[in-house]
Amino acid sequence: MVEAAEEWTPVLRQEVPLRQLNRIARKPPIDIEFQDLTYSVRDSYSGKGWRQLLKSVNGIFRSGELTAIMGPSGAGKSTLLNILAGYVTAGVKGSIKINDRARDMHFFKKMSAYIMQEDIVQPRLTIREAMMFAARLKLGPEIGESEKFSVVEEVIKLLGLEKAMETRSEYLSGGQRKRLAVALELVNNPPVIFLDEPTTGLDNVAIKQCIELLEKITKIGRTVICTIHQPPASLFQNFDQVYVLANGYCVFNGSPSCLVPFLSKANFHCPSTYTPADYIIEIIQSNTETISQLSGGIQNGKTNLLEARNKEPVMRSKSIDMYEIYQDTTPPISSNQDGVFPVSIWGQLVILLSRTFLQMKRNHSLLYIQFIHHLASGLLVGGIFVGLGNDGTQGLALFKYILSVNVFFMYTYVMVPVLMFPLEVKMMKREYFNRWYSLKAYYLAFTISALPLMILLSIMFIMIVYVLSNQPMDLERFAWFTAMGLSIGLCSQGLGFVIGSTFSITNGSVVGSSALAPLLALACYGMGYRAAIEPFMKIMISISYLRFGVVGFSLTLFKNREPLDCDEMYCHYRNTDLLLKDMGMETASSQIQLYAILAYTIFFRILAYCTLKYQLTSELRNKIVYLATKIVRQKE
Repeated sequence: MVEAAEEWTPVLRQEVPLRQLNRIARKPPIDIEFQDLTYSVRDSYSGKGWRQLLKSVNGIFRSGELTAIMGPSGAGKSTLLNILAGYVTAGVKGSIKINDRARDMHFFKKMSAYIMQEDIVQPRLTIREAMMFAARLKLGPEIGESEKFSVVEEVIKLLGLEKAMETRSEYLSGGQRKRLAVALELVNNPPVIFLDEPTTGLDNVAIKQCIELLEKITKIGRTVICTIHQPPASLFQNFDQVYVLANGYCVFNGSPSCLVPFLSKANFHCPSTYTPADYIIEIIQSNTETISQLSGGIQNGKTNLLEARNKEPVMRSKSIDMYEIYQDTTPPISSNQDGVFPVSIWGQLVILLSRTFLQMKRNHSLLYIQFIHHLASGLLVGGIFVGLGNDGTQGLALFKYILSVNVFFMYTYVMVPVLMFPLEVKMMKREYFNRWYSLKAYYLAFTISALPLMILLSIMFIMIVYVLSNQPMDLERFAWFTAMGLSIGLCSQGLGFVIGSTFSITNGSVVGSSALAPLLALACYGMGYRAAIEPFMKIMISISYLRFGVVGFSLTLFKNREPLDCDEMYCHYRNTDLLLKDMGMETASSQIQLYAILAYTIFFRILAYCTLKYQLTSELRNKIVYLATKIVRQKE
């Protein structure tokens, strides 16, 4: 029996184009074997029982081969890919081996890359810049900038992106964007690359280029596994191995050229007007007998029909033969391969901050919108209450002024993250799963990068409304007024992060506006009751961080102040201490209000981080859901 590995070894010994990358980040070839792989989820339709998405499937995906996982919708293609990539672990039974050893996820995640179906890449960066940021994060500080640049050039040339090297990502075509997504993951030389529907949304030319690109990657010793619905007839033979799923079973496993003979043995004769890929998809759709027959013929994936280079179909054994690939004899430079990340958390923070600030600098439309929003809002609020700051006849109007400033900081800094953060999470999801950086570093960078613009624009707004409304020109009062405004903005931003990391843009917009209404109502409750607020309501109003903002602003403007000007016979609130007394604030402290707002700010930031980690870590989320449903199942 001829082994295909012996026939393919000369091909894999050819000179590898990524000589510099192999020298810097040498990685061994990896074969993936899975046996009796089963995956079950809770039945969402009936709410009772479990539904098997994969049913004891088997297979081997080898280094140097381009493998396509095919099947109709709902067959389990993406499920199998997610399990092999480690994206899903809860509810999985069976064994997954790497080079004939049990898979160690800590090691495997550093040796693999997962390119998701949505080829979302960082905006407002050129291909060269995006690649360099990826190289700095994935190759470590011990490798010089010149060597990283050499690696980036090698990968760009391999993927045919030289002409678009200085083009920003938002101006790339669909095929170029897909190639860039692959290039970003090749920077650290992963031996295994998973791709979920890489041809989705591409035209025929771009699909051809994409498949040829994946072929090129396999020739340098990589294991490339992708899901694909139905490949074009002209490209079906380009795959080294085809793994067809139907209703959770494997119905074919082997070379494309072996598919027609396999079907013929099962008395399914492919018409000349059909391509083999289209024909097998058609006959297995909703036909359980056919699925059972084909699955039995291929032993649910245990049998692997591969065609050797001499075009003779052979039965390949399940043992893994390590392929030899050409490697430069120079020892690898990178010495941090055993660490969790090649770069320390502080190094990641610096790189991510530099990338974020560059993107913000180029995002002119957002800068203009935020500037105009703060300027127009400042002029509007200041214009409504112009000159009332020292008018004893307008005591209640001054209180409305304080509410208006609170509402501005609340809605502005809650809704911006609600609308923008979900998109940020989508872009970050791929990088985080592929271990570019830790979530702590990203979250710190995202939080810090938002501060400078927020502080500058908030101070501009505060100066406008403070001066136009003719508030006391007292440096200490202005400093406290500014501190209160910034603290409310920071706290609101934290709440926006919580909502934005939990919900989509559409749902988040509804939840955000719905959550702010009761917070504002609680902030105003009891004004005019003096100290006669029910004990229960005192607890309730403390839930609203805006309450502390209203009290803090009021104390800043009214406490220990000279009597206001009065042009009438009697001005009830000329003495501002009386206004504070009627509002039940006479015994309150500005410092306590600020501390309370800062405590809420810290709480929201921590909650946003935990929510984001839960959303990003599918493994954690799936485990929680799996354990919960398992407990319910035991009770039943």
